[in-house]
Amino acid sequence: MKDYLFLVLLFFIVSCEQDAKVETYDMQTEQNSHEIINKKSNISCNLDLASSLNSYSFELYRGVKVDKENLFISPLSTYFALLVASEGSGGETKKEFKKTLYLNNVELLSSFNNFYNTLVTFIDSSNNLNISNAIWIKCDFQIENTYRKNVISKYMADIKPVDFSKRQEAASEINEWVSNKTKGLIESIINERDIDKLTRIIISNAIYFIGNWEAKFDKELTKPDNFYSISKVKSKVDFMHKTEYLKYFENDEIQFVSKPYKGNDKSFCIILPRKLYDIAEIEGKLNTTLLNTILNNSNHIEIELSIPKFKMETNYSLKTPLANMGLEKAFTQEADFSFITEEDNEPLWINGINHRAFIEINEEKTTAAAVTYTTMVGGVEDPKTQPKVFKADHPFIFMIIDNKTKGIIFIGRYVQPK
Repeated sequence: MKDYLFLVLLFFIVSCEQDAKVETYDMQTEQNSHEIINKKSNISCNLDLASSLNSYSFELYRGVKVDKENLFISPLSTYFALLVASEGSGGETKKEFKKTLYLNNVELLSSFNNFYNTLVTFIDSSNNLNISNAIWIKCDFQIENTYRKNVISKYMADIKPVDFSKRQEAASEINEWVSNKTKGLIESIINERDIDKLTRIIISNAIYFIGNWEAKFDKELTKPDNFYSISKVKSKVDFMHKTEYLKYFENDEIQFVSKPYKGNDKSFCIILPRKLYDIAEIEGKLNTTLLNTILNNSNHIEIELSIPKFKMETNYSLKTPLANMGLEKAFTQEADFSFITEEDNEPLWINGINHRAFIEINEEKTTAAAVTYTTMVGGVEDPKTQPKVFKADHPFIFMIIDNKTKGIIFIGRYVQPK
C-alpha cells in the first residue's frame, strides 16, 4: 500500500618584530580578501536564488489567478515547503522539482541558509519577517537520517512526531503551531478530514510579516474615492494619500512605484497598468527580466501617491497549478521520494498542497501572513517639476519585495473591492 505526504503551505629582535608584523599584516590581508570573496559569492548566490524564486513566483501567480478575483499568495512560503519535499526526491520526480522551482543550478541550495538569513534580517527592529518550517511525521514512521539532517541544516525545519491516528488532536496541534507562527492572523490550515490512515508526513511552512512604513500615511487624509473594478463597476473605496519621494518607473504600458518600510529592507511595490482594464495583458508579460528592468531603472522622484486601504484573506489548493507547471509525478503513485524513506512498503506521494494567506494595508503598516502545507502521501526628473501622480484607482499588481536580493516574498492583485 502506498502512503502519502501532505505539504502545508502553512557569514634580529627589531627585525623579527618587523617580520612578525609583516606576516600578521599578510595574514590579515589574506583573511580580509577571503571575507570579501565569500561576501561577493554569497551576494551572487542570493541574487541567483531570488531570480529562481521570482521566475517560480510569476508562474504560480498566473496558475492561481482567476480573471475577476483578487489574489494574494506568498511564493516564498510555497517555495520553502516544496524545497523540503524536493530534498527527499529522486529520479524523474527530482527533475520535475528542479524544473518547477527554476533550480538550474542545484548547488545554489547549499547557500540557502544565507539566503534565509538575509531575508529575515532587518535594520529596523520594529519590522519582522518570521519564516518557520515544520515536518510532522507519523510517530512510527522512519525517515532517513540524511534527509533529517539536510532539512534541519538547509531549511531550519523542526521535526515533530505526531499521532495521525488521532486525527482531531493532530489537526489541532498543527493549527495551533500555525496560529502561533502567524500571530493569530491565520488560525487554521488543516482539519481532521485532511488526515487519514495513509497520512505519513505533513510539511508546513508559515510566514509572518509586519512592516511599518518608512513614512506613514496621514489618517486624516484618508477618504473615499472611486475604484474602477475589473467587472467595470465603480465602487467607493477608502484611499490613503501621501506626497513623498519614492522609487518610480514608467513606460507606455505601466507605472511602477516602490514604497519602503522602515530601514528600507523591504518595500511594497505596485505595477499599475496605464489603461483601466489592461491588467491581464500586463500579467501575461510578467517575468524576472521585466521586474529587474523596472527595479534597475527606477529613480527617486516626488510622487503624489494614492492607494486603496484594504484587507485580503485567501485560500488555495495548489495541486493543479503546480502540476500544470510541470510537477506531475510527485502527485501520483509513480513519485520517487526514496530519499525520505527507503522502506519498500512505504513509498510516498504528495496528496495535496494547500496555501492560505492574509494581508492588511493601512496608514501605518502592512501586516501579512501565509501558510503552505503539503501532505505526502525610467529617467531622472527635474526637481522643479510637479509631483508625478500615481493613483491606483483601477486593477493593479502588488508585491512585497526584499530590497537586498530582489526576491518576491508576497505577490497579489487587487481588482475588486470586497
